[in-house]
Amino acid sequence: MDRQTALLVLQLPESPTPDEIHEAFEAHVFALRDFLFRQTVIPQVFRAKVDRLLIASEVGESLGVELPCLDNRLPDLLPLEGTADQVVRSHAENVVRLRTAMAATLDPTCLTRHGECLVRMQSHYLRWMAEWSALQTLEGVHNRPMRDEWPADALADALEEQRNGRTLTPDTERRMQEELLRIRTLDAAAVTA
Repeated sequence: MDRQTALLVLQLPESPTPDEIHEAFEAHVFALRDFLFRQTVIPQVFRAKVDRLLIASEVGESLGVELPCLDNRLPDLLPLEGTADQVVRSHAENVVRLRTAMAATLDPTCLTRHGECLVRMQSHYLRWMAEWSALQTLEGVHNRPMRDEWPADALADALEEQRNGRTLTPDTERRMQEELLRIRTLDAAAVTA
């Protein structure tokens, strides 16, 4: 990437000072990292952000700007195995571990690695849950927006209650089915994308 393109990515004028370059670069990477921290993990959207982190790495190289990476190792992740409620809890813990590791860096190369892991992990989780729920009938269930994720602890609690033979309230049953439909829809979109 040439210098002019790198400056354009950061929306800087032709002759910025080194401080202006560093501040703009840091703000650019921070915004991408912040998105990965705060948003519902939708693989297609996150993949685009990870691609932007790759471009940010090139920008940094072109402009000679480096940001700190205190630890570039990926955290130990829990396997997705067991019952559906256990898988939901393990996955939620893995997301927390990855996001915590991401907090230790602003280096776009490190963040790219962590973001890629987050995308792969989410895709694997969506596939597992879609396959597990394939026999459940979800006809007539309201389709929620992709970003309207039910909190993992609520989903895991509902799945555990169901697994233990307890009757769910109509609202909890409906919301669980809506979340399973959201997961299936995300998984189907990932397969065809």
